[in-house]
Amino acid sequence: MNSKERIELFLKYQNEKMSFEDISKKLEIKPDTLRRTLNKNGYKSNKGIYEKKVDDSQLSFSVLNTTNNSDKSKVKGSNKKTKDISKNKNESSKKESAKKKKTTTPKKDRKINISQEDLDKLCEVYDWYIEVRDNKALKPKKLSNKKDISLENENITDFKSVNIRVEKETWEDFERLCSNSSFNKKEIITQALKDFMKTYKNLL
Repeated sequence: MNSKERIELFLKYQNEKMSFEDISKKLEIKPDTLRRTLNKNGYKSNKGIYEKKVDDSQLSFSVLNTTNNSDKSKVKGSNKKTKDISKNKNESSKKESAKKKKTTTPKKDRKINISQEDLDKLCEVYDWYIEVRDNKALKPKKLSNKKDISLENENITDFKSVNIRVEKETWEDFERLCSNSSFNKKEIITQALKDFMKTYKNLL
């Protein structure tokens, strides 16, 4: 058992109104040894009751620490207020500078300086436009409004490959027809054969 545990048990038994001698017997220690242990740990006898004696130097030190802490808190508070004020000033200055940037005066229209040489070129271009304005050859061709081929079935999926021999000129005309249509050759050939067989259905 160390001295701290021994003192705790002593204080407990002392609160239970046990005598000093009985406590020493309970702790299995001589009364003189117990008294020295109490004195070393700052306990003094007051009318037969051992109490912890508070040192004046420790008391003054604790009071001084309390005072210093309160002073530090005041300084921190004042520093915080100063920082808040400076922060608000910086924010207000930034807002003012942003407003100044927004309210800048609009730019004035710049004057275009045209030399006599540039003016002569513009006149030449205008004269050329007057000359060619009524020339049909230079006018863009109008898009034809011809109707596209009408297919009975635009979703043909089953095709058969065949080899045929056709007159060259007829085939060239057919290719030109297909290039102007939105359908491919196999769809157009299929529809052409259908139309031909309708015309000569008596031969079927």
